[in-house]
Amino acid sequence: MEINNFDRQSAAAGIVYGRKKAALFVSALLMIHFGLITSGIAQENLSKEIRWVRQSVEYAAVCKQTYFAAWRAVKSMAPAQQGDWAVVLDIDETVLDNSQYQVELFERGESFSYATWNRWVERKESAAVPGVKAFLDSVRAIGPHAHVAFITNRDAKLDPATEGNLKALGLWGDGDVLMGRRERADTKEVRRQEVITGTGRCEGLGTRTIIALIGDQVGDFFEPADGVSYEELKTQVLEHPDFGVRFFALPNPMYGDWERGY
Repeated sequence: MEINNFDRQSAAAGIVYGRKKAALFVSALLMIHFGLITSGIAQENLSKEIRWVRQSVEYAAVCKQTYFAAWRAVKSMAPAQQGDWAVVLDIDETVLDNSQYQVELFERGESFSYATWNRWVERKESAAVPGVKAFLDSVRAIGPHAHVAFITNRDAKLDPATEGNLKALGLWGDGDVLMGRRERADTKEVRRQEVITGTGRCEGLGTRTIIALIGDQVGDFFEPADGVSYEELKTQVLEHPDFGVRFFALPNPMYGDWERGY
């Protein structure tokens, strides 16, 4: 079971040094991550990107270290905030691991469709991405000025199912905000502004400074310009001062805007 608080995890780090205890740590990651493998098909038949998410310790390690880096940044920035502040997280492949949905598509020889996706979401069976629970628990423990907002491009009609999945995994907290997409014009930037200004779906919550954003797509951090090329966007990301400071990207080799060249 994942340790719930990164501070406690850090304080206990000294006891895992040495070959024997390092081996125990790796075994724990294996149990956490490999426990997600439930399909009856031969895992070697899956595509490499799905296998990497479901079978590699490295995937779990990268996710954990990304969340730990995000926590260190939040912990450092929080004391300087005047008033309420928030961390904003994407949902899919950031908070919830949907690799089982990809496995089931593979089993049926199907590609993504909104019909199968919506049914998957309604099942509320997504697993937690490694590291996310410790991060959320740590953020909420800072105090009453700390807030969590989930901004997802899942259809807003699926918000109750998404919230149910989060609650089942212990990832939902009192006062959290979940903002699914209502229409095409309801971009993530529109919703981020609602968090900041306390308007729209955040009416009555007051203004909040976003001090960290976590996601698996560039659009989880800022809106790329229409028609931007891969090389242009790559340059923007590499030169952007907030990546690794306020922006924390998680790996997702299974799908994304990169498939369409952005």
